[in-house]
Amino acid sequence: MKIKEVSEKFNISITALRYYEKIGLLDDVKRVNGVREYEDKDIRHLSVIITLKNVGLSNDSILKYIELLNQGDIFNIEKIHILKEQRQKLLDEIHNNQKNLDCLDYLIYKMKNN
Repeated sequence: MKIKEVSEKFNISITALRYYEKIGLLDDVKRVNGVREYEDKDIRHLSVIITLKNVGLSNDSILKYIELLNQGDIFNIEKIHILKEQRQKLLDEIHNNQKNLDCLDYLIYKMKNN
């Protein structure tokens, strides 16, 4: 699959795909006559990257996760730790957003009842 097809399939810019290669998130993609040819393994790898980005992991955390992923199953505890840490961050954000929502609801209530 060529880079344009991958870009469209995952709804990600070609620039981002090149950047992922540059910073090591994505292994160097095979090139045929200078044109990137994404293989199934690259697509699976990119799918993991995008999933981790969608849940809010930083590039550094994704790099660490991928390093552990490439080292095999013996590092599951560390991978789980990375995911649980992000899960807690998301829960904290949800809690803070709920507090802000409650505050807005209170202000709206007060304005309506004055």
